[in-house]
Amino acid sequence: MRGILHEPDVSSAGGLGVVFLHGWTGCRLGPHRMFVDMARLLAEDGVRSMRFDFRGRGESDGAVSSASIRTMVSDACAAAAFLRAETGVTSIVLLGICSGGKVALAASGPAPDVAGLVLWSCEPLGGLRTGDMRLRKSASVLGIYARKLCRAETWRKLVSGRVNIGKVREAVLTSERPDDDELIWESECLERFGSFRGKALFVHGIRDPEAAQADSRYRDFCEAHGISSRHHAVDGANHSFYSIDWAADVFRATRDWLAEEFGPTLAWK
Repeated sequence: MRGILHEPDVSSAGGLGVVFLHGWTGCRLGPHRMFVDMARLLAEDGVRSMRFDFRGRGESDGAVSSASIRTMVSDACAAAAFLRAETGVTSIVLLGICSGGKVALAASGPAPDVAGLVLWSCEPLGGLRTGDMRLRKSASVLGIYARKLCRAETWRKLVSGRVNIGKVREAVLTSERPDDDELIWESECLERFGSFRGKALFVHGIRDPEAAQADSRYRDFCEAHGISSRHHAVDGANHSFYSIDWAADVFRATRDWLAEEFGPTLAWK
């Protein structure tokens, strides 16, 4: 696996480290470079972090067809271990978006020293999934592209060949689809998450119906299992927070939560 380690200019030994976990078809940049921007803000706050590509994604080795949530969890644990070994951080926050959030939840058990989870537009894990969620996700993506077709700039890109039709087809028609064995495994991960005693922050956009429904289910689950969680909704935002203001809201909510929950370990300004 290949990634980027962010080291702050001034940082004490130990402390907190953040591992970024991208979504199913994403890479270590995050959507519209959100992971890059967040990692640089964390560095300003004295927090070490690492962004990496899961196997089969970005610049990491491996075949796309071999990837699964199970392999992504294994990769996340390896990345957390690497961050600890390289920097000496004593506790880890896993920050994931979309299916990367699901990976963070599943990895919170096997990865030691996980003190917190930051979950942006988190997909439902195991038994929290409902049968119509994938259809709604495809319909939502299709609606986004349909609206783009109403723009002159989109047609200019199509004519000039600057639109990757294959990627558009993949985004609309394909998604992470666990088989029966993996669904059972995910449910076991969810059961283990019920014993998690760290902190969790859930962030979703108001205009993302799938994430909003998942957030409601996670809220109920955390309450039932005594898990300390905070839930933040970004007004007007879609799944990937495609607006400067929406992204800024996500960054602000995340930094405020980290400062409140882990302030003594941070060089906060």
